Amino acid sequence: MTVIPYISVPIAAVCCYSFLTIALLGAKKNRTIHAFIGLLLCFILWTGGSMLMRLQVYPGYKFWYEISILALFAAPFFVYSFLCSFVGIKGTFLRNVWFLCTIIMLVLTYLDVFLEKPVLSKLENGRTIFIYHMQWQIFIPTLLIICILGSAVFSVISSIQKDDAVVSSLMPIFIGLPFLVVGNVVSIVPNNIIPWDTLSGIINALLMFWALYKKRLFKLTLLVNQGVILIASMALLTVLGAYLVSPGEMLLVKYFPFLDGYTTLVIAVIFSGMTMACYLLLRKILNNLFLREELDRSQRLKDYGNNVSKLLNLDEILTKLVNEIVEVIGVPKAYVCLLDEAGASYKTVCTATPLDSKFFTIAVDNPCITWFKDKDETMVLKEFQRTTVYKSMWDAEKQLLRELQIGCITPLKCDNELVGIVLLSEKPRSVSFSYDDLTFLDSLQAIASIAIKNAKLYQQAYKEARTDHLTGLLNRKSFMEVLDREAKRCMDSSLALAILNLDDFKLYNQLYGNHEGDVALCNVARIISGYVGLNGTTARYSGKEFAVLMPGYNVRQTVELVSNIKKQIAEINVTTDGVALKPLTLSAGICVMPYAAQNAKQLLGNADMAVYNAKRSGKNKILTYSVDSAKGGMVTTAETNLPAGNYEEYASTIYALTAAIDAKDHYTFSHSQNVAEYATILATEMGLNSDHVRIIYEAALLHDIGKIAVPESILTKPSRLTQEEFELMKTHVEHSIAIIRHLPSLDYVIPAAIAHHERWDGHGYPRGIAGEDIPVGGRCLALADAFDAMTSTRSYKEAFSVEFACKEIEQQAGKQFDPRLADLFVQLVQKGKIKVILSEQKRAK
Repeated sequence: MTVIPYISVPIAAVCCYSFLTIALLGAKKNRTIHAFIGLLLCFILWTGGSMLMRLQVYPGYKFWYEISILALFAAPFFVYSFLCSFVGIKGTFLRNVWFLCTIIMLVLTYLDVFLEKPVLSKLENGRTIFIYHMQWQIFIPTLLIICILGSAVFSVISSIQKDDAVVSSLMPIFIGLPFLVVGNVVSIVPNNIIPWDTLSGIINALLMFWALYKKRLFKLTLLVNQGVILIASMALLTVLGAYLVSPGEMLLVKYFPFLDGYTTLVIAVIFSGMTMACYLLLRKILNNLFLREELDRSQRLKDYGNNVSKLLNLDEILTKLVNEIVEVIGVPKAYVCLLDEAGASYKTVCTATPLDSKFFTIAVDNPCITWFKDKDETMVLKEFQRTTVYKSMWDAEKQLLRELQIGCITPLKCDNELVGIVLLSEKPRSVSFSYDDLTFLDSLQAIASIAIKNAKLYQQAYKEARTDHLTGLLNRKSFMEVLDREAKRCMDSSLALAILNLDDFKLYNQLYGNHEGDVALCNVARIISGYVGLNGTTARYSGKEFAVLMPGYNVRQTVELVSNIKKQIAEINVTTDGVALKPLTLSAGICVMPYAAQNAKQLLGNADMAVYNAKRSGKNKILTYSVDSAKGGMVTTAETNLPAGNYEEYASTIYALTAAIDAKDHYTFSHSQNVAEYATILATEMGLNSDHVRIIYEAALLHDIGKIAVPESILTKPSRLTQEEFELMKTHVEHSIAIIRHLPSLDYVIPAAIAHHERWDGHGYPRGIAGEDIPVGGRCLALADAFDAMTSTRSYKEAFSVEFACKEIEQQAGKQFDPRLADLFVQLVQKGKIKVILSEQKRAK
């Protein structure tokens, strides 16, 4: 029997290369992985050809020699391609030159120009060796191989100097290449029987494989896929079979002579079973060694992704991110820094523990940040410190990393936008970050980056929905939410509300244009925000109106604040360049809870009322809705802020309008006077201030003025109205508003006048509003209107008694009428403070 010395070496080499190739086929493909797979296939042909040549497999050793030597001479070019891909060299000219030289060398090698085919020789001990006859021509391919490998080394060194390639990741390659060269040189020494070339190739391939792993181009768990385990099982049993087949046949014939002639079949069956058993055993062992932790981390990633996909709160997303990093990676500290609104720096917004420092920022031009512009992978600081980028950092920037004991930095990158970074401290006991750690971080940051970007987009949309696009202050809707919340929170303290209304702002826009008006609004908003700061809430309440909400402030403090704002606004258009713009003035109304209001709606209504009064009394002033504790009631009356005789300015207009309706329907004229009298008494007793009472009185006189537009046949119809006629009668409310709104001096009565047919339960008209959404003036008019309608003689009915009217009001309390006002109204009637005013018809009788 022919003995092949060291045949196990090429067999092991083929198996090793096959394992690596199958493992990398499952990795994420890129230029470097493709180059290394090509190199491994070249090594498989080289070592496989060498093995089959030594075994003298058909069609003969010379054929397999050609395969082996051609693959060997092609290997330097694949090494060059791999190294260029590894360090990121993109040039193709030199690569094309070496490719052409390699093709020429392979053709000449095939023609035996450089090296003759080896001669098969058998030794006395039965071993077979191959004898090579060396010629001087062998130095030509040797020189070319040295040039190709030297060019690869030179390119790598240049890349290290220019592109900051990490030296540590290249060290396994630098060690493996000399092994490969020396092994091939020694293998062709005369009388050598040890396959040094194959052995050195195994060492070099394993070192390159390790270099890929250190660069995090794949993970070791790829070595435990089913294909690799199956080939490993077959290779192991093949090696064992080479030594055990013949002894096995002899044992079978000796102890089981009846199997003579079937020994090959029996051994094949046994080895098939052993292959399957070995496969299952290896799979279980390797899964326990490699896959258990990976499966656990994969589940953690899945759970984290599911959790944050349901969140839009940025703080919750970041807290979960930091907790996940600390628990899985095992670092004691982690800091999340997000890009600030100005885009100038990354500010610390979340840490692993509350005691960790949050008072540091990292500028966008920091080399650590610029390093991530073209890279999406986690940076290990020990590797980064070897780069020229790190050396270009300022000492203060390096000191910050040292003080925080940072071990690695993970980018939070989404759609090529660096939304933030995560700084991880070093592991305890100086343990290095493994490939699996960095892979987990890369996967985690990919999920977190998307969640963070979505949360920030949501925050931006939420902010835009809550703020005024021009001034940046809260809009009306958002302010109302804050007002309701603060009113509930400040039930046991004070809450001040100031409404600031710019005077004659429409004229300002007409004089200087809308653009200049927008500039003025922005300046006003800036002044108000500057004075209020974090002590309260500011909002653009309407086009030219601003609201300021100050928790804990009393009347004096609020007046002082608004006075300062007023003075500052007056100086906006004071310039020294000779350009004089119209001065900006404002009318302000202030109300403080609980002194002058019991809830948010009263607070807002009373502040609005104070603004109306400021406007009516000449503008450019601050009025306060004040209280007088002597009266009692829900909010006691305050002394008027209007100068005496102010009402007389509008009385002639009001009486002219009521005279017009009197000419058409005398009942409506009397009815309006009665309602005004009743509503005034009710408003005074419930504690509204005198200005508010006066507005209710004027609204009562005008609330039915719209009946001018209703046909007289309907107004004086002696029987009940039909549904169509009633719908027409209901339009008198809109007609009233249509008339009043053309009288700027009386437009303040509209809220009360339009609401006198609204119901507490929301079933009234024309707007169908309910409860305290109905202005308090409208609720007063509703009671007075209904009471007078019941106690007066109408064209279709006789007057009801006062007792009947009071009982009806009590029954409708909480349905048609405000229950508290209904109770107060009935009490006023019973005490005689509200007395029924007899109509002229009833007096005549």
